[in-house]
Amino acid sequence: MVEGPRGIMPDELDELSELVGKVFNWQMRNSFPTLFCKENADNMRIMKEDGKIVSHIGIVVRDMIINGCKISVGNVGAVCTDENYRKRGYAWSILEDAIKKLRADGVDMLLVSGSRSLYIQHGCTHVGKVSVCSIERGTPIIKAKVQPRKYQIEDLPEWANLYKNEPVRFHRPYNDFHDLTTTARIYRPSRALYSIVIDGNIRAYVDIGKVKLKTESIAVDEYAGSRRAILASVPYLLEQYDVQRCNIPIPVHDLEFTRLVESMGLSLSASHHATGGTITIINFPRLCEKLMPLFEEKVGVPVVQNLRFSERDETYAFRLDGEEAVYSDAHDVARLIFGDPPGIEKPTEIPAEGRLRDVLKAIFPIPRPEYGLSYI
Repeated sequence: MVEGPRGIMPDELDELSELVGKVFNWQMRNSFPTLFCKENADNMRIMKEDGKIVSHIGIVVRDMIINGCKISVGNVGAVCTDENYRKRGYAWSILEDAIKKLRADGVDMLLVSGSRSLYIQHGCTHVGKVSVCSIERGTPIIKAKVQPRKYQIEDLPEWANLYKNEPVRFHRPYNDFHDLTTTARIYRPSRALYSIVIDGNIRAYVDIGKVKLKTESIAVDEYAGSRRAILASVPYLLEQYDVQRCNIPIPVHDLEFTRLVESMGLSLSASHHATGGTITIINFPRLCEKLMPLFEEKVGVPVVQNLRFSERDETYAFRLDGEEAVYSDAHDVARLIFGDPPGIEKPTEIPAEGRLRDVLKAIFPIPRPEYGLSYI
């Protein structure tokens, strides 16, 4: 007998954790506390067969702040099926069920930590550009009296203050931040968190999310605060891990960091490996309406008041004063909104002329979501 798709019952959390741990060969429950918790039971979507959980898609719904606009994002991860129950369409059924549920719940888009065909066929696509600054050991770098030190729980209020001042970020409740910097860190040994201190005050922080000793490199997975302090801490981090290179992904919207790096003569390169997963928009009109304050800052209130958005039969339309731009592919509309990824063969076009085309070019792309500590 097949049961589902549905959310788990609170007493099924242990069984689900066992399945996920078995498939991934990793006890993920403690590593992702915002996902695997009883409060999130209805967003752990499952299929059961023969009386046991055999397939799962996990979702954590959080708001994201993009230049002051708040949108609702469903983070998707821990997707798995018991090897004895694969090729029965369970993952497909659960994902469709999850999208339907999230749309009803008012979620605007999905952020998926993967790009397998299952996601691509549901409109998920790589979007936006991130430049990577690679700093080799011995490179002349900005000097400052920084004192990087391992994160302590007492640092959390300062970390929260630094993070909330970032213009593009998750709306991260304090309890989330606590869990992501304590419980999750303990069970993910490849991650290290550093407070960057100047004159006794925390001026920045970095999350070293990828330690690759075989390639003699480390990578910054999340940062906040003073960009100068972050760069000044790199020699210490390289020495601490005894590696040759530190890679810092810098989103294109972070102009301060980009210009600082360029002023130092450091090179930036576009990367497919820093693309933050894939996204699909699940409620196009609502997403655009939530972004209207940002649009107003770019083209003015009178224009935006006459801009309309609609979605019907998998087509997405922008309208302005009798002009229309229509997309029939979810991938194209996502790339228009968040920007083309690096290396795309054919840039996304705007199917319009005149004033509407000029407006769409002016308001897009917007900064894309980045995971950081919120990765699942």
